[in-house]
Amino acid sequence: MNPRYLSQFLSKSSAGVATHIFSAFGTIVALCGFVGCDSKPIGSKFVLSERTEELISPARKRVQDQLTEDFGTPQDLVAWLRFPVDYGMHKGTIKDVEATDQGSYKFAVDWTDADAESLRIRRGAGLMMTSGDYAGTNVKVNHYAPESGRIHIDAFMNPAPAVGDELTVVGGKLQAGRMLYMEHCVHCHGTSGDGNGPTAKYLNPKPRDYRLGKFKFTTTKPLEKIATSDLKRTVKLGIPGTYMPSFMLLKDDELSAIVEYVRWLAIRGEMEARIVNELHGDYSTADVRERVKGGETNDEIEEELQTLFDEDFSETVDDLASGLAADWLRADEEPSLILPNVPRVPDSLESQERGKKLYLSGDTKCVSCHGPTGRGDGSSTEEFWDIPGSQPIQKYAVRGLHDDWGNPIKPRDLTRGIYRGGRRPIDIFCRIYAGIKGTQMPAFGGKTGPKDLKDEDIWDIVNYVLSIPYETDRAIHEPLSIPPLEQTTAATE
Repeated sequence: MNPRYLSQFLSKSSAGVATHIFSAFGTIVALCGFVGCDSKPIGSKFVLSERTEELISPARKRVQDQLTEDFGTPQDLVAWLRFPVDYGMHKGTIKDVEATDQGSYKFAVDWTDADAESLRIRRGAGLMMTSGDYAGTNVKVNHYAPESGRIHIDAFMNPAPAVGDELTVVGGKLQAGRMLYMEHCVHCHGTSGDGNGPTAKYLNPKPRDYRLGKFKFTTTKPLEKIATSDLKRTVKLGIPGTYMPSFMLLKDDELSAIVEYVRWLAIRGEMEARIVNELHGDYSTADVRERVKGGETNDEIEEELQTLFDEDFSETVDDLASGLAADWLRADEEPSLILPNVPRVPDSLESQERGKKLYLSGDTKCVSCHGPTGRGDGSSTEEFWDIPGSQPIQKYAVRGLHDDWGNPIKPRDLTRGIYRGGRRPIDIFCRIYAGIKGTQMPAFGGKTGPKDLKDEDIWDIVNYVLSIPYETDRAIHEPLSIPPLEQTTAATE
C-alpha cells in the first residue's frame, strides 16, 4: 500500500460522471496487489507506450508518475472512482469494534448490499471510511471472515472508529479480475494490455492492444466506445478464426471481473495517450531538437515545461479524465447502441440479389477489399497504403491493409462462413453499420461512412453475405440455386 493513501483521499474532483459509483467522490483508492501488500513483487510491470518514450526525460517521467499516482502498479493497483469501472464496492455500517493487541482493529459490519457470507473481500482491498471522525480515510483490509462478517483493518487509529460509522470496501472485483487476467490473458495480451505478451510474437493476427481504447467488434455506433456487454461476449465466446479462445467455462462473476480489468487497462492506456498528446508537438525529443535549432536552449525548454507542470497540468489531467469517463459511460447507454430501425428483411432470393448488387456497387466498394467472389482478395490487398499521420507521408513496407496498431490485416474471406465478430445476422449487421473499429473496414450506417445505407439495404447485404459460402461452386452472377434460409422478422436473430 502506498503510504500517501493511508491518511486521506487524494483530492481528485468529481465531474459528476462517477457519482453513480460512489456518492460524489472523484477519489482514487489504492488497492494492494493480488498477492497481498507484504508479498514479494511478482516482477511484472506496466510499460510506457512508444509515443510516451519519444518525450524528453522530464516529460516522460511526469507521465510515468501521473500514471502511477492514478492507476498504481500491477502489485499495488489504484481505483480512480471517476471512471465508470465496476471495481467491486460493498457498503456497510460498523456494529461493534474490537481492538487487537497490536493496536489495529477488528469490527463486525452490517452489509447493506449482500450477506456477509456471500462477500469475497480479499486481503489488500481498499477500505474507505465514509462517515464519522475518519470520513475520507483510506486503509487496507488485512483479513475478512465471511462466516462472522468480521473485518480486520491494518491501521492504527486513536480514538477507535465508532459503532454506526459507515464504510465502503473497494476493489475486490478489480483484484479478482487482475488474478484471472494473469492466469488466462497475460501470456498473449501482456501485463499492460499492450498485446505484447510472451506468446504474442507467434500469433497472427496479433493479440489486441487495449491501450488505444479501441475494440474491433462492437454493437455500438461508429464513434462510440465498446459496450461492457460486447467485451463480455467476446471473452465468453472467443473470436473464431483467431487464437482468442472461448472462456465459456468460467463462471459469470469471473467473466465479469476479467472484463472490468480489461476495461480498466484500456482506460489507463487511453489516459496515457491523451496526456502524451498534450505534450507532443513541443516536448518530444524531435520537437526539442527543432526548437534548439531555432535558437532556444534545453534549459529554457525544460523551465517552460516545469512551469506547465506547476501551473496547469493537474487541471488538464482532470479535464482529460472527465472527457474519457464520459466516453466510456456513454457506451453503455441505449443511444449509443446499434438498434436497427426495421426488423431483418426476410432472407429471400430477391433480398440476396439486392444485397449482391450493393456489394458489387461503387457505392459500397465491398469488392475492393473482399473481392468479387468474397475471398478477401480485392485490389486493396495489393496496394502499398500510406501510414496515417506520418510526416512526411510514408507507406507501409508490406502490401495490403493495416489496422490502427500498424499490423497487416487481411479482409475476411466470406466464403468460409467464419465471422470473427459473430455469425448471427445482427452481428453482421453491426459490422456493416459501424465498420470494424481500428481497421479500414468503414461504417455504412450512422451517417459517418463513405455511403450511408438504409437499414433495409444493410439487411440485404447481410442476407447476401450469409449466402456466399454456398455459392462458391457457381459463377458470381448465376441465380442462387440453394433454398432460402429460414425467414425471420426478428432483428436480433
